Amino acid sequence: MKPVFAKILEGAEITTFATKDVQRPFFSTEFHFHSACQMTYIVESEGKRIIGDNISNFASDELTFVGPDLPHVWHNNNTDCSDTELAETKVSRSLALYIEPKLMSKLLGQFFQTNKIEAFFLASKRGLLFRGATKEQLKQKLKEIVKLDYGFKKTILLLEIMELMLSSAEFDYLSSAGYTHNYSPVDNSKIDRIFKFVFNNYTGEIQLDQVARLSNMSKHSFCRYFKSRTQKTFVQFVNEVRVSESCRLIVENKHQITQIAYACGFNSLSNFNKIFKSIKGVTPTQYKSQIR
Repeated sequence: MKPVFAKILEGAEITTFATKDVQRPFFSTEFHFHSACQMTYIVESEGKRIIGDNISNFASDELTFVGPDLPHVWHNNNTDCSDTELAETKVSRSLALYIEPKLMSKLLGQFFQTNKIEAFFLASKRGLLFRGATKEQLKQKLKEIVKLDYGFKKTILLLEIMELMLSSAEFDYLSSAGYTHNYSPVDNSKIDRIFKFVFNNYTGEIQLDQVARLSNMSKHSFCRYFKSRTQKTFVQFVNEVRVSESCRLIVENKHQITQIAYACGFNSLSNFNKIFKSIKGVTPTQYKSQIR
């Protein structure tokens, strides 16, 4: 699951910030990181995302802010668009705002003290999921800013977005407090292939021999490499993907707990209950009661 270092604003006409309106059949980026902070509003799509060491489902109307050099990726549940008709009708759309934190702090430092801004950028290295009234205000301003050409109005909106984020506590941290990554800017897609393989095959049995071969490594080498880069074992990673999907199905409330367990790749209900509780802190039944 080794991410690619991406140069977002290097060489751009405006190097302090940039906006994008992404529309395609599915999100197709590799697991990557960059020096720019990234706000992402999911207009239409669903699937799974990784931000740092956090593995979760995402859906339309989600708004996140990823700090500098924090690895991330959004992966759609179904990226098989070999069917022409499906490819023409399937849409994944997101709005993004990129901010170079060092340049932004330097620029605003010409007008006032930037201690609060720098503290916010530091906190955002864990990844932030905005909610409530703050999310609603941010997404409206993001919708406006992506439509504008670079100039006074776009810059004013950027400052309003910054002020909103800095003055709000309506967000949840995504990655754990102690998370650090050991990735280098050198691209190596071996682990990225494994990551996507797990997302597409977690409902069935995944053999360690199989994923080691996909990465052209021995089992021992693969396990050591994966743990050193992700701070978790491959088995932990697979279990987190499965539990994440089971949470989504529990929220939908269309299936029994037993059906969900087997649908998410667990080989027994007792194993599902044990692993679910170790990750979420409660049993699947307790989780279901909490969200009702």
